[in-house]
Parts: sequence; structure tokens; C-alpha cells
Amino acid sequence: MASWDSMISGALNGLTSVIKVAIVFFVFASILFDTPVDALGGLMNFVDTFLNGGLTGLLVLVVFLSWL
Repeated sequence: MASWDSMISGALNGLTSVIKVAIVFFVFASILFDTPVDALGGLMNFVDTFLNGGLTGLLVLVVFLSWL
């Protein structure tokens, strides 16, 4: 029987994979079609909030991306 921490880790890995696929899907859908969801704008705003934070924001962005 698997331990509880490996089950939680597996569930979080699966959830992260689903979120990554959804982001890629919405980015490509917004490039190909006129959709009400602005995935590219949302991603640009998300990264821009980190970059406007100066060096601290940039370091937080690097740490966040290392978790992906």
C-alpha cells in the first residue's frame, strides 16, 4: 500500500499536468480562433506582475518556474 505522501504527490502531479495542458490549449485556441478567453494576455499580465516587482519579483518568478 502506498503511503499518504506519495498519494498526495501523485495527485498534485496529475493536477499540475492537467493545468499545463489547459494553459497550452487555451493559448493555441486564442491564437487560432477569436475566443473570449485571453490566455496570452493573462499570461503576459501574470509574468508582468513579477517583472514589475524588480529583483525580488524576478527571483520569485524563477523559483515559481523551477517548480513547473
